Amino acid sequence: MTDQSGLFSDSDLDINERLYRMSRRICRALLPLFAVQEIVGAENIPKDAPAILASKHSHWFDLVATGCFIDRMMYTFSKPDFFDTSTTLLTARRWWMKKMGAYSINRKKDEIGFRPSDVGRLLQPVKQGALLLLYPEGTRVQGHVGELEKGLAATAKMQAFMNSDARLPIIPLSPGYSKLPFGSFQSFIPFWERVKVSLVVGEPIYYNGETIKEFTRILKEKLTECYNTAGSLVTA
Repeated sequence: MTDQSGLFSDSDLDINERLYRMSRRICRALLPLFAVQEIVGAENIPKDAPAILASKHSHWFDLVATGCFIDRMMYTFSKPDFFDTSTTLLTARRWWMKKMGAYSINRKKDEIGFRPSDVGRLLQPVKQGALLLLYPEGTRVQGHVGELEKGLAATAKMQAFMNSDARLPIIPLSPGYSKLPFGSFQSFIPFWERVKVSLVVGEPIYYNGETIKEFTRILKEKLTECYNTAGSLVTA
């Protein structure tokens, strides 16, 4: 499918399973050279059922760490800005991100905010039985869990309304770092300055008729628990 400009649509799902798995194997082989890893709560991720992974977002490495820790392939919803094609390098990045499962929602420049019509496109991977990784803070926030955008709560509410017989699990999770990865030249030298990296996966929560504000509060509370636990694991 193409958009009106004739370019491949950023809302299309274009993951390449072979390339994804090969990239993950390479990351898993290299990561121990630079990091000590620990995951808690992996059993909370369904083995084959759809779910939304709601992750704390502190660093660009969050996506890499989560992809290495979790066995299943994931789709990632990204901001349209990450699909810029103004230069050759950005065009190459866009191609790579889409092959790794990233997608967005196409919209005009004057369209802002979350619209009900976005829900169907946002949930494309879930409808196919896949995992969907979202960052409900909407941006990187370090040192604490920031205010959550209401789009995820609105999506959960509308999904429950449209399909009341199949509740969609929202799984909070958070990476944790003893210090931010690759912040110095020495951190790129194997075994020189290994960072402790953890991933804490909480128990799934479900929309049960709460207001969007209340569900967002519950999600932030669970996300904060995961964040605090992840932090304690890397500082112990």
